Amino acid sequence: MMKAGEVPEYECIGQCGPQHQATFEYRCKSSGLTVTARARSKKEAKQEAAKRMLAEMYARGDAVPPPYARPPDPPGLADDPVEPAHTRALPSTSSDGAAASGVSVDTRSYVALLKELCEQYHAGCPAYEVVGDAGPPHCRLFTVAVKLGGHERRAAASTKKAAKQLAAEHLYKYLRLHLARLTEDFVEEDALNRAHERAMERYVEETASTFRPPLDQKISEYHLGLLRHLDADKAASGREAMAAITEDEDPVSALQTLCAKLGLGVASETVGGLSVVRVSPSAPEVAVAAQGPKEAHAAALRYVRRALAHRSPDDTLLGC
Repeated sequence: MMKAGEVPEYECIGQCGPQHQATFEYRCKSSGLTVTARARSKKEAKQEAAKRMLAEMYARGDAVPPPYARPPDPPGLADDPVEPAHTRALPSTSSDGAAASGVSVDTRSYVALLKELCEQYHAGCPAYEVVGDAGPPHCRLFTVAVKLGGHERRAAASTKKAAKQLAAEHLYKYLRLHLARLTEDFVEEDALNRAHERAMERYVEETASTFRPPLDQKISEYHLGLLRHLDADKAASGREAMAAITEDEDPVSALQTLCAKLGLGVASETVGGLSVVRVSPSAPEVAVAAQGPKEAHAAALRYVRRALAHRSPDDTLLGC
């Protein structure tokens, strides 16, 4: 709200009940809207009023960031002073009306929880799909559906990621509610820890295999970029493969064979009517264009041949 130039006004407008079990009521005014909320403490009542204000702004069509981009509570539910504000999650829009788990959606990943739940009890893999995209560009609303066996839940939010989380939340809570006895040994904290560990393992694997251009590379050494990461054994193996290539050999297969020996990847595409062949990793990137795929592969093959034939004066680059 402050980003939009609006500073919300809060005011404690009521207190009822005995001293040891008092209930406080807060009022929030902003953007021409007024909402109230009650809770067991002033802090909780103020926070609940802020959540309701965001929900009302979202319902009016204002841009509200997730996880608060959700409709306001149904009448009667939000005004129940018996249930403390911190024990309720944001309202659920699932068709089954599953009870809230008591944890705000922004404190955990329900996509990860649902995946761990399905894996632990061999329930299959949930499938997600964007089934709706509506609203003006400045106030987009995406709808995501998650399916697991014969069950399907849908949710809408201002981003695909938030909608996916909400859909996963609805299905996860439904499964926990209706399969309580079967899933009573499922510990959410342990499941989230497992999901985090797996994510970190994937991150390490991806970053370990990512080629990073050398920061100390000079322009005068650009022609050596293809060989910067090759050791002496790979370079020698590449030269042997290069010597075995005949002049009449198909350049496409010849380039693939040579690059495989060097541990390089070959990719081809058509850009603006030209065939482009990329050889990677390299710094700078090697991209050769020609009229046809065969000609482009032949040009790339000549480039790799020239690079392999190069020797620095002291042979320190390749260690040979």
